[in-house]
Amino acid sequence: MTMGNRTGLLGGTFNPIHRGHIELGLQIQRAYHLDNILYILSAHPPHKTNIDLAPTEARWEMLTRALKPFPQLTPCDIEMKRPTMSWTIDTVNELKVKSPDTEFFFISGSEGFLKIRTWKNYKTLLHALPFIVVLRNPGHAPAVENLLNEEKVEGVYLFSYESDKLDISSTLIREKIKQSQPIDGLVEAEVKKIMEEYKLYET
Repeated sequence: MTMGNRTGLLGGTFNPIHRGHIELGLQIQRAYHLDNILYILSAHPPHKTNIDLAPTEARWEMLTRALKPFPQLTPCDIEMKRPTMSWTIDTVNELKVKSPDTEFFFISGSEGFLKIRTWKNYKTLLHALPFIVVLRNPGHAPAVENLLNEEKVEGVYLFSYESDKLDISSTLIREKIKQSQPIDGLVEAEVKKIMEEYKLYET
């Protein structure tokens, strides 16, 4: 697993990974001059228990294939190696021990960040490393800033994300597959091959 001196952390179930995930990583990597971004696959997500979750191994295969053309975007299996649910604070602490000279930045969508008080040891996490909060909805900015003020957190970057891929979501892709609708243009060709091979999300 390659890490540079400035490394972004982007976690998710990637169920499946789509072109919006990739474009977001590339934009943030350029905007904040990061050496690379780790795409951390959440194998046992504590906050997502009622979704149509593909097997971990299939999601990992889709993730590695999708990121292969982008050396600055690196798949990370640190949470796959844990037999139980993975919490962000545990992952951050483990990465800091493994790479003490690396400056990590945690990338979070504003929807998730506004729920951070439900995360394990969230106060410690908020002060453990800088956050890059992605504002998919510009209207979230005041709420994010209020939360930061209430928690007395500094060093958080707000990144406005506008893209023609903004409306792509893993949920949308799963629904299209269930309805036998085309997903060309939403995922990488290699990802589509894996979904067809494993018959993912068809029922």
